[in-house]
Amino acid sequence: STPPTPATAAAAAAAATAGCPQLVSFYDAYVNPTEGTVSIVQEYMDGGSLQEIVDGGGCAAEAVLAHIAREVPEGLAFLHEHRQIHRDIKPANLLLNHKGQVKISDFGLVRHLDSSISQADTFVGTFTYMSPERICGEEYSYSADVWGVGLTLVTCALGRFPYDHSGGYWGLVSALREMDPPSLPPSFSPAFRDFVRQ
Repeated sequence: STPPTPATAAAAAAAATAGCPQLVSFYDAYVNPTEGTVSIVQEYMDGGSLQEIVDGGGCAAEAVLAHIAREVPEGLAFLHEHRQIHRDIKPANLLLNHKGQVKISDFGLVRHLDSSISQADTFVGTFTYMSPERICGEEYSYSADVWGVGLTLVTCALGRFPYDHSGGYWGLVSALREMDPPSLPPSFSPAFRDFVRQ
């Protein structure tokens, strides 16, 4: 088969985001072959990303975290219903606007699973937010995105990434294998702590 053209890839990206208010809308892409660049036209999200909240010390307000915890899984459910795995759920890829909407962005690593493939095995994405099975090089499926949501919620709540990743890739692999999954302190409600644990 021939590789997709920029127009074909743009059409696929537009189709992937159409019809779901929790996904940043993709409008078009333009290629400049002399510079080797691609410019993407997408919905304007004027509130920045959740990473900016993390960098500002996090957000302990459960009402805000609950809103994120409702919107992001809605967007993922849409992708998963269309047999797509995002593969890079993290605070920097979750954007906000002045209306308070939270939307998933950056679909460059989305993987479509056809009816004969129920798992993926490629190693792409931001390694700090990879699920344990992904970072260990095992096959993975939709639950890898769910891990990213939970880790993102913990990171936003604490204002910092919950694992020590100063040891790089191998240090994080070791932490994922030897430590319990990250959890929230008792200052958060039992319901929210249980949600994150799930």
